[in-house]
Amino acid sequence: MRSLSIVLAILLSAATAFAAGKAEHIVMVVWDGMRPDFVTQSNTPTLYQLARDGVFFQNHHAVYLSSTEVNATAMATGAYPNRSGILGNREYRPNIDPLKPVEVQSLDAIRKGDEATHNHYLQLPTIAEILQHAGKRTAIAGTKPVAILFDRLETGRACGDCVDLFNHNTVPASAIERLNLPPVTPRETPNTREDQATTQALIGPLWDKEVPAFSLLWLSEPDFAQHTTGLGSAAALQALRGSDSNLARVLKELDARGVRDKTDVFVVSDHGFSQISRFVSAMDSLNKAGFHAAHDFKQPPANGDICSVVNGGASLLYVIGHDPKLVQRIVTHLQQQDFTGVIFTREPMNGTFTLDQVLINTPDAPDIVISYRWSDEKNDVGVPGSVPSDGAFGARLGMHSSLSPFDMRNTLVAAGPDFRHGWIDELPSGNVDLAPTILQLLGVSPPDKMDGRVLTEAMVSVPSKLSSIEVRTLDTSCDSSNTVWHQYLHVTEFSGTTYFDEGNGYSAPKH
Repeated sequence: MRSLSIVLAILLSAATAFAAGKAEHIVMVVWDGMRPDFVTQSNTPTLYQLARDGVFFQNHHAVYLSSTEVNATAMATGAYPNRSGILGNREYRPNIDPLKPVEVQSLDAIRKGDEATHNHYLQLPTIAEILQHAGKRTAIAGTKPVAILFDRLETGRACGDCVDLFNHNTVPASAIERLNLPPVTPRETPNTREDQATTQALIGPLWDKEVPAFSLLWLSEPDFAQHTTGLGSAAALQALRGSDSNLARVLKELDARGVRDKTDVFVVSDHGFSQISRFVSAMDSLNKAGFHAAHDFKQPPANGDICSVVNGGASLLYVIGHDPKLVQRIVTHLQQQDFTGVIFTREPMNGTFTLDQVLINTPDAPDIVISYRWSDEKNDVGVPGSVPSDGAFGARLGMHSSLSPFDMRNTLVAAGPDFRHGWIDELPSGNVDLAPTILQLLGVSPPDKMDGRVLTEAMVSVPSKLSSIEVRTLDTSCDSSNTVWHQYLHVTEFSGTTYFDEGNGYSAPKH
């Protein structure tokens, strides 16, 4: 292990209290799957100008897994998966369904999960719930179902006038009638028309009385187009322009209502993106080696069965019975495969990192997590970043969820009365920082300490303090009969918050 400490004179970290910000409203717009290198004057003129007017966070991070539901939960709770409870888009949750994995953002999984845990499907309160209990109104609109994770509870709501619109449904369910949404149409590529309808629902009926204290708009693009047509494709670039147009509509509405100068605007993405180099199957590889793996079970599983849950650039392996000797045999097999990048395990194993070291050891965690081996290979239009995928999309299309820097680095821009003008923030930041920052700006204290920090260095008026950046590299290796396995993970610690930069691994012949 190597470490480097760099002492920096910076503006204060999250630990120091300061008065609420000048803004009366916060609007957060999520561009699902937006890589920061696509923020250009030609691709995204509105977002490009907003970054020039405010702050561009140059060193921004997703949490791992670098997938949508995981990072939505991090944004909503200010916590890493080990505390929030969500570690993948798809997980095996026997208390919800003992035979097959669940989509963690599905309404059915959420309702069954809350019933089984007394409303602790998410283990921590969300930013919307915290603000509502503080007497502030919220409005959430998402083209994708993931938006429900911000404000999911149907009963016992602290705000009767607060609505969460997610994928043509609402919480509370009765609110759908007054939104007057257009009919559901077949999904297009790019999915701009649905995003336009979601945007109109936010700035129209959800903002009917006034702009709430906190608003969230979750757009489906450029994620959909990049998954189905690849990074930098004509459709993906068109999707960027569509999201940029919807951002422009939000800003125009704030101007028309005379509240733009009283509003802090965040534009963020949940994760980055990579090109799929090839399709792989952890399940097939395990079965060929004599293990008993399946994506779902036809009958209740027996000890030693393995549920292989695909998450694109990562796979989760649940070993029924948790036999440590069997888990180690699986790990040894994976360390000899050319698709394996980094292996995490619930219990310490030879040549792995633990789930605790990447902050994903949830109560429902798998025994093994595989992050697939990435490279900086460019696609046909010159976009770098490539990773194998265990999932539904084919080669040369888009995927994420790995520890590639192209997946782990994502977009954040902030502008408004509380933020510096024309400033590039080079300090590490992450999606986990959004909730504590927004709560601080609105003058609301979280009920518990959050994992993220307040992004005070980007603000116009805060006290200064010395803080430090610690950059660490975790390394591990182990020998087999003919090969040596190596893996690493780059980690940055700053102001009490952990950011995962990237990690990879490889197997090499013994000399």
